[in-house]
Amino acid sequence: MPLEPVRFAVLGQVRAWRGRTELDLGGPQERAFLALLLVRAGQPVAVSEIVDVLWGTCPPRSAVNVVRRHVGSLRRLLEPGLSARAAGNWLLREAGGYRLSTDSASSDLLRFTGLVEEARRADAGQEAARSVELLTEALSLWRGPVADGIPAVARAHAAFQALDREHLTAVRDAADAALRAGVPDRVLPDLRKAAAAHPLDEPLLAGLILALTAAGRRPEALRVYEATRARLADELGIDPGPDLHDAHQAALRDAAGTTMLPPWPAPQPPVAPTPAQLPHDIPAFTGRCAELDAVLAPPSEHGPPGGTVVISAIGGMAGVGKTALAVHWAHRVADRFPDGQLYVNLRGFDRAGAIMEPGEAVRGFLDALGVPPERVPSGLDAQSALYRSALAGRRMLVLLDNARDTEHVRPLLPGTPGCLTMVTSRNQLSGLVAAHGARSLTLRPFDPEQARAFLVRRLAPRGSPPNPGPCGRSSGAAPDCRSRWPASPPVPPSTPTSRWRPSPPNCWRPRAPSTPSPGPTPPSTSAP
Repeated sequence: MPLEPVRFAVLGQVRAWRGRTELDLGGPQERAFLALLLVRAGQPVAVSEIVDVLWGTCPPRSAVNVVRRHVGSLRRLLEPGLSARAAGNWLLREAGGYRLSTDSASSDLLRFTGLVEEARRADAGQEAARSVELLTEALSLWRGPVADGIPAVARAHAAFQALDREHLTAVRDAADAALRAGVPDRVLPDLRKAAAAHPLDEPLLAGLILALTAAGRRPEALRVYEATRARLADELGIDPGPDLHDAHQAALRDAAGTTMLPPWPAPQPPVAPTPAQLPHDIPAFTGRCAELDAVLAPPSEHGPPGGTVVISAIGGMAGVGKTALAVHWAHRVADRFPDGQLYVNLRGFDRAGAIMEPGEAVRGFLDALGVPPERVPSGLDAQSALYRSALAGRRMLVLLDNARDTEHVRPLLPGTPGCLTMVTSRNQLSGLVAAHGARSLTLRPFDPEQARAFLVRRLAPRGSPPNPGPCGRSSGAAPDCRSRWPASPPVPPSTPTSRWRPSPPNCWRPRAPSTPSPGPTPPSTSAP
């Protein structure tokens, strides 16, 4: 039985049709899930990214299972009669995520991007009128903000924000071509709608003033300028910038619509900031002197260290302080990497199963390095190659935290000298040592003296703590102990260990007596 054609819309409210029948997409979360698949335009979307879009920073433990239910429901919605475990033809499992199979005939977004690309080719060939025609057709596909109506936590995702910027760029390109083709009236409706949605966008408002002036609507152009000037003063406390000033002067000079207008103010490409993604260092970091001074010492004190450092815990032990040590050392050497620091938590041992796929991490790094989303290719190999190209010639520090195995981090390794990569994992990552010459360090729990010094600084900076034994000698356990310390403020840190009682998990806290003790209790004479 042939498949019924399916069409999707995301440039406005999220909608879908099977044949001529519009489909019920379910609640806001189901619509947000479909919207994310659509804005990724045929690229796989990692499960961890889906979880981030649907729940933000507070996903439930069942998040991955809920995503799987959404996948099954959407598959059966698009192909009725599909068995529960069948993949179907539309929503495919690929590269650790899911890809919605669409093209320009089934997706309004892909139709939009195709028309914009064709318009730019026409404009490059000096066909301004043809470019205007194509761009106005592309803009007519927009029925409102992208993915209108999905929850705010999902709508704030970078993928949707990037598409909003693409829409604005298309409006500006259309206005520019219309001014050069002498048909400014063709783009006024789209310019007015965009200006109403972005009332503080000075280049956009300047373009509207220029188009109105060229169309012989000088009084309206002057009103737009005055309204914009007042809004900038009231909301931002600033005067109009050069773009608005030049457009205003052009409107004042053009009494009969014959004065040559200045060109559309070209939007300045955003300058990507130097990445500085390292987590906050622990102020009370203690111990690990041998590791910091010897094993982790960079090979050159006068140049950037290179290669890869693997920090792994013995026997896969969690909480021994791998991340704390890596972050602390990264802060110590960060000044040797003037081009910035990249950090990602790969969640290789996440109990909820939301392990970050390498492709998602690579795309995050490319975004931090200022690579526009439209330049990011599909496929992990191509994305990894672009990432290595972006790092070439730079001196950057890359910290890959909580990796599961060597293959988890291989696509994230720089390809040229000058960068330092640090990897933390519960596993030894011997493949990384063998294939990439990584230096390996196995962290062990503190000895009693190190543990005592650690607790003195972390738990009781103004007194002496109890014996460190109850908390173990894992540096990862002490923050949890410290968080429980204020629960018993009457008991000082110097309380004898005999008055400490267990308080799971892995932490002891003092037990305050109901009445003050007059003195030491004599030893019992009864038989044990």
